[in-house]
Amino acid sequence: MIKEETHQAYAPDIKDIHDISLALINAKDFLSTHSLDGRFTYAAPSCETLFGYTSAELHDQTIFSFCHPLDQEKLEQYFFSCQSGEILFRFRRKEGDYLWLESSRTKGPRNTETVLVSRDVTNRVNREEKLKEHQKRDRLFLEHSKDTMGIITKNGVWTYINEQGKKLMGATSFEEIIGTSLYDYTDPQDFKLLKESLDSRDSSDLEISLIRKDNDSKRAEMQLIPTVFKNRAVSLIIIKDITEQRKTEDQLQVAEKLSVIGQMAAGIAHEIRNPLTAIKGFTQLLSEHPAEGAEDYADIILDELARIESIVGDLLVLAKPQASNLSNVDLISLVNGVVNLLNPQATLSDAFIKIKTDSPSIYIDCEPDKIKQVLINLIQNSIEAMTKGGEILVAISKVTSLASIQVTDQGSGIPEDRLNKLGEPFYSTKEKGTGLGLMICQKIIKNHGGKIDFCSIVNEGTTVTITLPLQDKSTLQEDN
Repeated sequence: MIKEETHQAYAPDIKDIHDISLALINAKDFLSTHSLDGRFTYAAPSCETLFGYTSAELHDQTIFSFCHPLDQEKLEQYFFSCQSGEILFRFRRKEGDYLWLESSRTKGPRNTETVLVSRDVTNRVNREEKLKEHQKRDRLFLEHSKDTMGIITKNGVWTYINEQGKKLMGATSFEEIIGTSLYDYTDPQDFKLLKESLDSRDSSDLEISLIRKDNDSKRAEMQLIPTVFKNRAVSLIIIKDITEQRKTEDQLQVAEKLSVIGQMAAGIAHEIRNPLTAIKGFTQLLSEHPAEGAEDYADIILDELARIESIVGDLLVLAKPQASNLSNVDLISLVNGVVNLLNPQATLSDAFIKIKTDSPSIYIDCEPDKIKQVLINLIQNSIEAMTKGGEILVAISKVTSLASIQVTDQGSGIPEDRLNKLGEPFYSTKEKGTGLGLMICQKIIKNHGGKIDFCSIVNEGTTVTITLPLQDKSTLQEDN
């Protein structure tokens, strides 16, 4: 009876002790008491969850024996100097790894004891270290970047700029730039463009001229990236100095213009050689046979001299474009004239030029001399390709609304991987060719609304197909 009464009397206290024990076991904080030399005099039950040790295993052990060697001196100073405040140190778990503990101390009920309240802050410390590592890496990247990087307010005021930016702006210190406006370094002509980009609060890329502190001008590509930093609307800014790049581009443009002039000059020389060859051939015939066909030969020579004059006139196109003079021409008659012109040259190379057509006449709108120039170039290429002679077939036909001219030779052919390069400047299948002849041919045909296609089989020959818009003679007569 007495036992039962006693149990009832102490039941509330027992319950409180049980609740406290549960709280200590499950608490996030670890409570411990230590003697002045650091030995555990009490370790809360939560030590088993945190460290893997029981309270009995920690009892009478010095806390320094569980401390990381790099933190031991700091922890000893904290204990022996009776410092107040918090300390951060690493505590070895039973499994061998370490936890970061943040501990605060207070005096125990007896002056010979110290009470520590410790909390596991390993995850927080690891996050902070990772953040510091990222910040260090980012700072290294910013400071060693070849581009200017910085932060500006929404009004364009500098709050941060890297070392490269200091150099670009021509400043001697960061203080000269921080607090100043981006507008202070921008050419007034670009103010409007910069303001629109800043006001839009959208990521934007722009090209502006910067004015350095020494008044030197730099051309720059700028990228603005809106963001929020410390609860303020700002923009990350990346500036790339493209001054030398623009100078190089300007030099390349000048070089390209000179190259075009050189290409045209070489092409004109190549094209003039064609009629000169014909004139030379007919002149030789006249000298050897003065009476035979003198009048016809003279007409041909005069025609070729006129063509030379026309080709030389092409040089003027570089300085003064000339209007095209289109005529309605019978393509078959034009081709016949070219073939009659080149047959003597073909005969000297044991070649024969044959014309094939299924129509008595095919009319197109063109500049006759230009089309003639193209045909002469293509047929001469065929003659030169047939080192052992053979037949060159020139086929003329109608294909729907187009006129087609096919020049097929029996030469050595062109490999497939080289066909796509035909017509490029300075690319030629000939040993001493410039490739400019075909380039001019393609340009002439393109200007007439047509196109040139190449098809070739090695050791069998090459076919060049020209297609041009068709024009009926009857339509021309009705228009007149």
